[in-house]
Amino acid sequence: MSSLHKSRIADFQDVLKEPTIALEKLRELSFSGIPCEGGLRCLCWKILLNYLPLERASWTSILAKQRELYSQFLREMIIQPGIAKANMGVSREDVTFEDHPLNPNPDSRWNTYFRDNEVLLQIDKDVRRLCPDISFFQRATEYPCLLILDPQNEFETLRKRVEQTTLKSQTVARNRSGVTNQEQNIKPQFFAFRWLTLLLSQEFLLPDVIRIWDSLFADDNRFDFLLLVCCAMLILIREQLLEGDFTVNMRLLQDYPITDVCQILQKAKELQDSQ
Repeated sequence: MSSLHKSRIADFQDVLKEPTIALEKLRELSFSGIPCEGGLRCLCWKILLNYLPLERASWTSILAKQRELYSQFLREMIIQPGIAKANMGVSREDVTFEDHPLNPNPDSRWNTYFRDNEVLLQIDKDVRRLCPDISFFQRATEYPCLLILDPQNEFETLRKRVEQTTLKSQTVARNRSGVTNQEQNIKPQFFAFRWLTLLLSQEFLLPDVIRIWDSLFADDNRFDFLLLVCCAMLILIREQLLEGDFTVNMRLLQDYPITDVCQILQKAKELQDSQ
C-alpha cells in the first residue's frame, strides 16, 4: 500500500470520526474515489445517500431501527401459510384440514410457499457466485430497503428525475451534430437509456462502475453529473463516431471501447466546471 493511499485512508478516517460529519469535506474526498479498506466505502455511501444522518451519536439507533424494519419486511412477505392462519385465529386443525404442505393443488398457499423458497435458494446461489474475488462480495452488507419496498414516498421525486432526464435527452436528440445526426438516425434511446437507467453498470467492469458511483454519489447533483459522464463518453470517442456508419457507431455505443474511467470522470468534471 503506497503512502499516498494510506494518506487518503487517514483523511477519510479523520472526517468520519468527527461527532458531526462535515458533508462537504466528505463529498470532496469521495468524488476522487473511496478506499475499500475497513468498510470505508460502505459507510461513506450510507452517508452520501442519506441513509445515515451526519450525527454519529444516532448511527447505532438508526441502524438498529432499519434492521428491525428489514426483519419486519421479512416477516410480512415470507409467510409460512399454516402458521399465518393460525395466528389469525384459525385453529391449527382447521388450517391443516383446509391446506397442508403436501397439497398438490397449484393454488395451495403451501405450494406457493415452497416455490418461493426454491427461487430464494437459487438467488442465494447466484449471489454467492457473483464476483467472489472482489472484497465487496466477501462480507455481509446492509442496504436500505425502504426505498424499494415502499416506493410511494419517492415516486414523485423519481418521476421528476426521469422527466428531467427525458427532456434533456430530447434536447440532445435535436442536435444534428455527432452521434445524433439524423441522417444516421442514431437515437439516444438506442444507447443512452441503458447508460442512464443502469448507472453505467453494463458498460464497465464492476470495480470501475463502483469508482464511477463514488463520484456520482458524492456530487450534490448526482443525476446531472451522470448526464455529464455520458456526454464525456461521447466526446472521447467523437472522432470515431464521425467517421463510422450506423452499424459501426451502434457497436461503439453499445460496447464502449474506453476502459479508463478516470479519463471519463476527468472530462465530465471539466464539463461541469465550464458550465
